[in-house]
Amino acid sequence: MIAKAYENLEPGGYIEIQDNMFPLLCQDGTMKADFAPLEWTNLLIEGTEKMGCSITVAASFKRMLEEAGFVDVEEKKKIWPFNPWPKDPKLRELGFWSLESAMSGLEGISLGLFTRVLGWTSEETRVFCAHVRNEQRKIGVHAYYDV
Repeated sequence: MIAKAYENLEPGGYIEIQDNMFPLLCQDGTMKADFAPLEWTNLLIEGTEKMGCSITVAASFKRMLEEAGFVDVEEKKKIWPFNPWPKDPKLRELGFWSLESAMSGLEGISLGLFTRVLGWTSEETRVFCAHVRNEQRKIGVHAYYDV
């Protein structure tokens, strides 16, 4: 897709790509190894890699753009909070919307991958998703994605 974008841009044109990077991160030690949302992101990685389309591809975008022929590629990383833990109002709002998205969409994201690729039952997936949602509400955990 990046090569097609390069081929179809006029000279001097540019492309912007934004995506979150997996897994979930934390720099201050508030996220423990058994934090369910961290386990969820690791399972997403495992499942998509089994399918041959890793969800970690965003970390390779710069290299992929350069390989396609783009020059002067800039990579700007920012954080996307997993819930509304930040004190900064803009980051807090991003975290709020991340939390809202997970509350309504977590099962939809997880069910097909977990049942068809990872071998979970629907019930196991739903129970796990409920646990992830409960843990995501813990604003004492300062988790985020790199974007």
